[in-house]
Amino acid sequence: MSLKGKIKKFGNYIKSFNTRIRKFKKSSDLKRWSKKESLLKSWDTRTKIISEFILPNTKVIEFGAGTLKLKSFIHETVEYTPSDIVDRGENTIVCDLNRPLPQFKEYDYAVFSGVLEYINDVPRLIKHLYPGVKSILASYAVVEKNKENRRAFGWVNDFTEKDFLNVFEAVGYKLKCKKQWRKQLVFHFEINDFEKFKINKKETPVI
Repeated sequence: MSLKGKIKKFGNYIKSFNTRIRKFKKSSDLKRWSKKESLLKSWDTRTKIISEFILPNTKVIEFGAGTLKLKSFIHETVEYTPSDIVDRGENTIVCDLNRPLPQFKEYDYAVFSGVLEYINDVPRLIKHLYPGVKSILASYAVVEKNKENRRAFGWVNDFTEKDFLNVFEAVGYKLKCKKQWRKQLVFHFEINDFEKFKINKKETPVI
């Protein structure tokens, strides 16, 4: 192995070790996500794919909003709310998804673009959003396509595609469709019996 290869291997070892510590503590990498250079422009194409699911005249909250690129892709009639572990401006809801969660408003969509790999308890998060969020748009690097260096990337969980789908289905969401972005998948989940849900919500009086 070349010197460059050895240095890279050692670097990955350190990153993996730090990730395992965070996983044990159930904490987030605040230092990493506070740096603008951690928000890669190459991720914008993934955000663009997600934006294509979002209809006009709807409300969306984006977790891990980063550079707020999603806002530039969606229709101007969409009410956009950013949320992140640090303040990104635009009235960001500052929230660490690995800690106790606040009560969110109701939204048509919740977006997770390159976020759920860093969450220690994904089922807890999805349960917290149900049924206030009608649809969830989420990318995920499933184990089948991304076996190597998961901890070096900072990822703290390891879902197969089937296991990932089960997390949402167990809560009350169903898969509407999915697309591929590089070696990752982009999922569109919708609340079960969506039409019935809309009718019941309309008939429920607001007090």
